Amino acid sequence: MNCRGSGTYAALGNTPSLPRALERHAMPERLMMEDAALAEDARNGSAAAFVKLAKRWWTPLYRVSWNISGSASCAAQITERTLLAAIHSAEPPPFTRVPFKVFLYRVAVRLTLTREPRGSTGRQPQDALGTIREALQRLDPLDSAALVLRETEQLPVEEVAAILSASSEEVRARIHRATLSLTRSVGEIAGPDAIPATG
Repeated sequence: MNCRGSGTYAALGNTPSLPRALERHAMPERLMMEDAALAEDARNGSAAAFVKLAKRWWTPLYRVSWNISGSASCAAQITERTLLAAIHSAEPPPFTRVPFKVFLYRVAVRLTLTREPRGSTGRQPQDALGTIREALQRLDPLDSAALVLRETEQLPVEEVAAILSASSEEVRARIHRATLSLTRSVGEIAGPDAIPATG
């Protein structure tokens, strides 16, 4: 699958500041400082620093991209590109203006949402998780991203808003809409045979 970005997704542009409410949910200061230091070392050529950074962030970034895109191969490519963006970004590093965690999620979501559309492969038998993932693909892309970041990654609404460059109110509305749509789509995909008989 080709995961090149289309460059048309403007909603995740640079945001100079974050809501004060984020201070209540921030990562421990030690970890934030360590991530920033590792990224700086990696930018200066330290392979060991990049490996440590990649080990820490690969799984959450991959999980977000996979849940939004529905493609394991695309998620792997996007995760790699996101981590490389942390050390190849233009000066000054973006994570000097926003928390490193927000920067990484923002890049991963942007790359996932601007990937080239997948070709249709037809319906395939799938388990419950596959059904949910297919239902996620039917959602509005930003609604899907908001739901995944909030419910799967368990990020606070204020942090999701910072990642998506949106207001907290917009994020809550997107999550509510996505939840309703997801429930409806899961029922449509699974079909009536998936509903247990009662009585």
